[in-house]
Amino acid sequence: MVSDLGDYIGQGLSYSYSQSNALMTVTAQGGHLNVNIRGDQSWQGDFQLPNSYTKLETGTYGNLTRFPFHDPTVGGLSWSGEGRGCNTLTGSFTITKVTYTGNSLSEIDLQFVQYCEGGSFALHGEIYWIASDTTSPPGPVVPPPVNLWQPAPGTTPATGSYVYLESEAGDYIGSGADYLYTNATAMIAVSEAAGNLSVSVNGNEQWSGNFQAMSSLNQLAVGYYGNLERYPFNNPVKGGLSWSGEGRGCNTLSGWFVVDSVTYSGSTVTAIDLRFEQHCEGGTAALHGKIHLDPTDMTSPPGPVVPPPAGLWQPTAGSTPATGNYVYLESQPGDYIGLGAIYLYTNASAVFNFVEAGGDLSVSVTGDKQWSGDFKAMNSLSQLVIGYYGNLERFPFNNPVTGGLSWDGDGRGCNTLTGWFVVDSVTYTGSTMTAIDIRFEQHCEGGAPALHGKIHWNAVDTTSPPGPVVPPPAGLWQPAAGTTPATGSYVYLTSDAGDYVGQGTSYLYAPSDTPITVGATGARLDVSIGGAGGWVGNFQGMNILSQLEPGYYGDLERYPFNNPVKGGLTWYGEGRGCNTLTGWFVVDGVTYSGSTLTAIDLRFEQHCEGGGPALHGQIHWAP
Repeated sequence: MVSDLGDYIGQGLSYSYSQSNALMTVTAQGGHLNVNIRGDQSWQGDFQLPNSYTKLETGTYGNLTRFPFHDPTVGGLSWSGEGRGCNTLTGSFTITKVTYTGNSLSEIDLQFVQYCEGGSFALHGEIYWIASDTTSPPGPVVPPPVNLWQPAPGTTPATGSYVYLESEAGDYIGSGADYLYTNATAMIAVSEAAGNLSVSVNGNEQWSGNFQAMSSLNQLAVGYYGNLERYPFNNPVKGGLSWSGEGRGCNTLSGWFVVDSVTYSGSTVTAIDLRFEQHCEGGTAALHGKIHLDPTDMTSPPGPVVPPPAGLWQPTAGSTPATGNYVYLESQPGDYIGLGAIYLYTNASAVFNFVEAGGDLSVSVTGDKQWSGDFKAMNSLSQLVIGYYGNLERFPFNNPVTGGLSWDGDGRGCNTLTGWFVVDSVTYTGSTMTAIDIRFEQHCEGGAPALHGKIHWNAVDTTSPPGPVVPPPAGLWQPAAGTTPATGSYVYLTSDAGDYVGQGTSYLYAPSDTPITVGATGARLDVSIGGAGGWVGNFQGMNILSQLEPGYYGDLERYPFNNPVKGGLTWYGEGRGCNTLTGWFVVDGVTYSGSTLTAIDLRFEQHCEGGGPALHGQIHWAP
């Protein structure tokens, strides 16, 4: 191919391809010839004779336009590639020789000229193809060229499998650092199929690499593979490579790799020594690497440290309960997760959920605040065992051979973290965890302030939260004498000045003048007044109750975002409601017929957004 200066398709350059440097596919069907080239560049051509022809024949075919939008009685052509093609074109092609064996094309010689967009700059090309050509690309160079990169003595282990990376200053992929991974520090996976070696490293960093032999090989062989581009966009007759990781990869690259030794068992690679060099985006800074797969290496990562190192954090004496399940959190000033506060949860103040599977302990705490944590053992363990798990990163983005952890909640979590945890004791019944003592330390975003925690859990702890207080505390709000009817059902509301929901007004509703709907589901009372746009109230008892019971329900937050062991409430309407609230309600009397509510007397107090002004209400319902 020869491209005039100014031709958009060929960019004013010349190109030459043969079966020694490119994959060429030529297909003839009727009067249509299709040509595909995959080399250092990729091209596609179509040559269509007038529809009066049933096969390719010698001759010149002119006045052509772009295939497949051509005049079928005249014929058409198109040559495109490298992301470039004509919108419109004119041109011609000449077939100087064409031979068939039976109905199969066996030889053709074709020349063409193409002009894009009515321009005067031409792309010229000649295609000569013969089916009997057995030329194939060369294999890897043996022996490899001298003076190619090798790791310096002492930088790699004397025995065992490893992946070693050495990044020059300015290299985008390795960021100028050196990295060494073994079976003791990372998960290294190597596989080979159809001449492509795939390598993955999952350790403190994550990497993946591909090393592709030339298309003439179905397995990697010893030798030098040079003048390579980025896999899988490489010239297939040369091979390709790519190394990427940590969110970084080359758009384009150049480089080489050398297979110094390789062993197969059937089609499975069992041992290999491979080194490589890669340059991103035409730059001079290199990433070098050495991969050594040793089938005799049975090394596995170490387990937790027993006994744990001395001096690790422990809660101070008296800060945790002497008995029963608990989750204790102690946050240093500056810690983003705990905001420098201390938190203690027990079965009486929160709902705990503990699930352990495959060495991962998942913990959730639903109380006045909500927390969740994960404690993941190294991948060599199927269950958590006693000991110290150190040098940890954020689960689930941790190094699998060391384990990981994460504690977050109340809308806050670390993007990255470092830390440790210690399993002081753990008990299993079969594969089911039944008890654990675990403590941990976590630092967000490389910061010094720590979040510490201690978790004590035993499945046999049957402590349950208390029910409503009976009798209710004295001095709670009651409607003033004469403000509510002496008989019949009603809802009475009175709002302090400054209360956002009630707007400082009092309201009295009775079924005779306003629709009132009252219903109970489990331990929840639902009230609506006046239909859509009116008032709605929800009063939720603690999660141990199956029905509302007489008594005081205090220290409540907005339903349904309340602590389930305390219960919750909310009253809203007229387009107004609290984002957050505190309050209480008292059930002065309640009657059920089976599971059906038949009568209730309930009063409540609600404060929006931590404010002082209150909304009070009395609900008397006895249909």
